[in-house]
Amino acid sequence: MKKWLIGCLLAMSCQTVTFAGTKLEVMTPSGNYMEFVRNVVVPEFQKLYPDVDVVVSNDENLETRMAAGDLPNLYAGVFGYQPAKYAKMGKLAYFDQFDGYQELIERIEPVFLRKNFGRTYYIPWNATTQLMIYNKELFKEAGLNPDRPPRTWDEFLNAAEKINQLPPREDGSPVYGTVFWNDVLSSGSWYWGMLAQLYYNFNQGEFTLLNRFGTHPVFDKEEANMAIFLSTMQKAQKFAPLTMEKSFFSRNIGMWPQFGFGWKANLSEAAQKPMVIGEDVGLAPIPTVSRNDVSYSTLDGRALMIFKNSIEVEQLSWAFVQLLMDNELNHKANVALGQLPVLTELFERPYYQSNEAKPFVDQLPYTIMSEPFSQSSDVANILLQHYSRVVLKNEITAEMAVESASQQANEIFAH
Repeated sequence: MKKWLIGCLLAMSCQTVTFAGTKLEVMTPSGNYMEFVRNVVVPEFQKLYPDVDVVVSNDENLETRMAAGDLPNLYAGVFGYQPAKYAKMGKLAYFDQFDGYQELIERIEPVFLRKNFGRTYYIPWNATTQLMIYNKELFKEAGLNPDRPPRTWDEFLNAAEKINQLPPREDGSPVYGTVFWNDVLSSGSWYWGMLAQLYYNFNQGEFTLLNRFGTHPVFDKEEANMAIFLSTMQKAQKFAPLTMEKSFFSRNIGMWPQFGFGWKANLSEAAQKPMVIGEDVGLAPIPTVSRNDVSYSTLDGRALMIFKNSIEVEQLSWAFVQLLMDNELNHKANVALGQLPVLTELFERPYYQSNEAKPFVDQLPYTIMSEPFSQSSDVANILLQHYSRVVLKNEITAEMAVESASQQANEIFAH
């Protein structure tokens, strides 16, 4: 562990504040996040604070607990709306007040940082983003160049159509040009984050759903190209299954433009044999309108937030954050959890320069964080409903959808 970190933590423990018998609750997503924190991080923390009782919990009932006034101390939530929402509610401590804050911030790439209400209410722990993954074997079979994936949406549609015309496999399974995660359309604004990056590439990342103040929608502006996005997705859906009953890893799908770095473990579980990036599958930027456009994607990952408590507990939470941001421990977490780095010193390590990681690392400067407004979720739900009506059900035109969604979204801000 870095000497500066040990010095910071030991200096804190030498203050007049006593932590003996103090309980610290660290909340994370369930599964491997809990296991890593409990089995790897907590033992390191308790070497420094042996008298602190550290409890690791999952975040499945966070909102319920919040309503009851029963909050964890440290929470590994998500970028964007959560820090803004909880800070606005007055629930979060701001990091600017802690000793060592500036030193830590200087070690983090600026793209991952955002202030809310003029202060820092989260520290990015790790990051991830999405690219397009494609099946090189199906490209070859369809007469496409497997080393030249589509750069534009027109090229994407052309490739999807050709792959879609391939004959069924030996077991009778059809081949599809592409696939979208329509199964989770009803899950709400989380899935808008998966579609948003496709949408950003119709307006060069200049338009999200709301303006930068979160006071009204902007997706209905002509230059935002929401109607063009919806009509393009409608065309693409003709070459995709209705649901992801057959995933990309079935080897029956040509392209999936929503592949996150954290899902690379699925490659080893592919049908017949493991898929290998650079061999039978390729990674490419999400298509854009023009070949010279920059390809954007969404920024996701885990954001560390400290809920307000006593000075002693807040200091302990900050000490835990500093431990999580130690170079070696942070790298271990990224490897174990399938995430990308936020610390500048980690980017050049061999792990992040591998065939499967480097394209994602290179994409990180061109990512857009989810919108930090409570109304974003409501507006996203409206958009998803209209997306379904245009793309899946063919009930209305893209232009009608934008007009209707705009009216409903504006009603949210009229109250």
